[in-house]
Amino acid sequence: DDHTIQAFQERAQCMIDQYSQYKLEQINEYMNGKITQGENIADNGGLKQSYRAYRKWVEKNGEELELPGIGLGHNQLFFLNYAQIWCGKMRDEEAWRKIRTSVHSL
Repeated sequence: DDHTIQAFQERAQCMIDQYSQYKLEQINEYMNGKITQGENIADNGGLKQSYRAYRKWVEKNGEELELPGIGLGHNQLFFLNYAQIWCGKMRDEEAWRKIRTSVHSL
């Protein structure tokens, strides 16, 4: 219905705006949240479902022991692990190419 479509479009625009504020410091350029919108929505949806599954597992099995010396809780480690898949290094030329053409955020 129209209400559902409007609600989706508002949330999608929110993600476009949010991702467009991310700056790739290496080349001093901002992301284009419009061209990365579809993948950003998919990635965020996948993360949300993964976190729900993790929390469901914890409810059933209980929290595991914390890793000594790290100083991070279980939830923090979950999101840190997710964030690390996006870490990488690239040449400036590649960064420029990706920021202009890639449907994936950097």
